[in-house]
Formats: sequence, structure tokens, C-alpha cells
Amino acid sequence: MIVLVNDANILIDLLKLDLIDPFFQLHCEFHVTDLVAAEVLEENVKELERYVTDGILIKRSFAFEELQEIRLVKNKHPGLSIADCSCVYLSTRLSATLLTGDAVLRRAAKRNRIPVHGLFWVFEELLVQSILSKKQAHKKLTKLMEINPRLPKKECQDRLKTWK
Repeated sequence: MIVLVNDANILIDLLKLDLIDPFFQLHCEFHVTDLVAAEVLEENVKELERYVTDGILIKRSFAFEELQEIRLVKNKHPGLSIADCSCVYLSTRLSATLLTGDAVLRRAAKRNRIPVHGLFWVFEELLVQSILSKKQAHKKLTKLMEINPRLPKKECQDRLKTWK
């Protein structure tokens, strides 16, 4: 089973796309740090708390010693936020894959030999595991392109053609 540590931007996009339920149907183990959960908008945190309560999303808080180790990650990667550093730390501790769309965090993860994926990988897994149809994926990616202008246009267009 794939163990995933989730960054806020992935969770926020999935909430905006109404894909959070399908996401948590993936055959994965889901983790989020309390620092990342705090970055998700307050109205959406309630939505995520249901998954925490049900034991589907494991929200991790840190002891003082672990926070010191997260601070060491921050010293090594000053361009990252403390929440980002908590993702790097937890991914390392769990030998997990990091899910993020943040380019700086992706580079830091790769430097630390942490497997990293983004929202396109989530879409592909939803398709492979037959949780979404190609038609549904096409519709959701089209919507995502409207709300997230930072997505790579060519990759989006290639996927839209494949899923049409």
C-alpha cells in the first residue's frame, strides 16, 4: 500500500473540485501534519476532520524533539515554510510519498530522495483504480484549469485529449 503525506495545496484543490471523497477511496494510507491542516481554509478543515475522525486521514502532531528536527529541515531548506518542512520530515520518517503541487517543496523532496507526486498522479490513480471515469476526469481537470492558472498547460491539454 502506498503511504502518502499530503500538502495543503493538493487537499485544497481536491476540496474545490469536489474530489475529496474519491481521493480517500484510493488504496493508500493518508497522512497530514497538523501544521498543514492549519493551512487549509477553516470551512474546509471541517470536511477533512470527518476523515480524521473515521481514521482514514491520519493527522500527525509533533513532540518538542520532533519540532526541533523539523527546524533542522527548515535550516537546510530556508525557502520552505515550517508546514512544508513538516511534510519533508514526516515523509522521511514514514518512508512515504509526498503529494504536493508546490515546486519548491517538490525540489526539496527530490533532494531528500523522497518520492513526490502531484495532482496529475492523483487523477491517474483515480482512473487506474476505476474510481473516476475518463469523462469525469476530463470535466474535473477542465474545472481545475479554470481555478488554478499555474498548472502546466501542455500537460493538461495532453491529458484532456487522452480522456475525451
